[in-house]
Amino acid sequence: MSMGLVDTMVAGAISTTALAGLGLAVNCFWTFTAVCQGTLLALDTYFAQAVGAGDESALGRYLGQSFWACGIVALVSGALIAVAAFLYLWLAPTSGMREAFGLYLGNIFWCLPSLFIFFVLQRYWQARHRVAPFTVIILTANVLNLVACVALGLGKWGFPQLGVRGIAWATVISRYAMVLAATIFTWHQLRPGRLRLPTISLPVQRQFFRLGLPAASHTALEIGAFTIATFVVGTLGSVALAAHHVCLMMAAFTFMFPLGFSSAAAVRVGTFIGAGDPVRARIAGWLAMGVSVTVMSGFALGYLAFPRLLLACFTNDPAVVEVGVKILLLVALFQIADGTQVSTTGALRGLGNTRAPMVANLVGHYPIGLVIGLALCFGLGYGVVGLWGGLACGLLSVAIMLVRAWYRLTRDLSALRPVADFHPRSPVPGNLPEREI
Repeated sequence: MSMGLVDTMVAGAISTTALAGLGLAVNCFWTFTAVCQGTLLALDTYFAQAVGAGDESALGRYLGQSFWACGIVALVSGALIAVAAFLYLWLAPTSGMREAFGLYLGNIFWCLPSLFIFFVLQRYWQARHRVAPFTVIILTANVLNLVACVALGLGKWGFPQLGVRGIAWATVISRYAMVLAATIFTWHQLRPGRLRLPTISLPVQRQFFRLGLPAASHTALEIGAFTIATFVVGTLGSVALAAHHVCLMMAAFTFMFPLGFSSAAAVRVGTFIGAGDPVRARIAGWLAMGVSVTVMSGFALGYLAFPRLLLACFTNDPAVVEVGVKILLLVALFQIADGTQVSTTGALRGLGNTRAPMVANLVGHYPIGLVIGLALCFGLGYGVVGLWGGLACGLLSVAIMLVRAWYRLTRDLSALRPVADFHPRSPVPGNLPEREI
């Protein structure tokens, strides 16, 4: 997400039109990418519960099969992005915004394989409680992306000024550097005798997709609501779209923190469920929600106290800043709800429940969020600010429904069981020696 923020900042330094076009392309790309990544969220459940049960054989089997799942979702994601880009470029009138959209999306498209491979490796190692190396990899790649964006996008230090195309190239280079580093780390830790992809196992793939498809659905429903809002805002002009994209990127950046707690919740809840300790699983879920609320409260205060200072990091267009200040007020108001809903989703995923988030996102974002937003935007004339008001109502509704679902599912601890039959081979569940797989 930091890479997206840097891309947005550099595009804003080029022009408001470039910023608007890049914002539309980023939303198109991440809508389909994140939805397909959502399918792979099932790996959290299987990896974590295998670790908790101490079943090294299952853990190794899931890792090998996850690359087949990765290939499937990468192909689907690429096809969806290509179709969406073709339709927009075919229907949209010729403009600078359309040109920027095509340049960015046509180049960023090629980083798709790196995204999914890195996602799988990150999921595997976080289930084994090895997150620090991946944090270092991501931070280093962000520094590389910043330098490359300034060099190729703005033409600094003797490099050609490639504009939006250069920004996309910088991100592609950085993402392949990430997956290369993650692969080297994994190879060094596991020391496999040979590099060979196992034969695809249809029963394991069915397990993945049985949990993964509802997870992908709830991701699609949540991101889809914001993507629909983005294309609606696109009809309101480049200023409204630029302000919308900047605020959306800022909200998405702070969303990464509770998303991290969501991953932690999925791992910790799943580990305790696999180890047969539902009491600690329930405590881990509530703790993740509490930490998310605390952190997001701090971000809400920041948005309320320094809106103009934050917006000035992305654009010097006073019209964009004025609209953005109003949007950031609403972003501040829904921070706690956003943190609550995503951390609860992770805790539910640790239990192996991906259907409750799907239903909550369907109900919260569409008949509530988008309907209210469109009514405020066009019916009452509040424009992009009204649309964001509806999105805030939708997030609050989702948070309430998911907390209720978590409370209901964890009341009876005897009903909390692993999603598969594991066969422990380690004397201490959840503490596997690094090279036993």
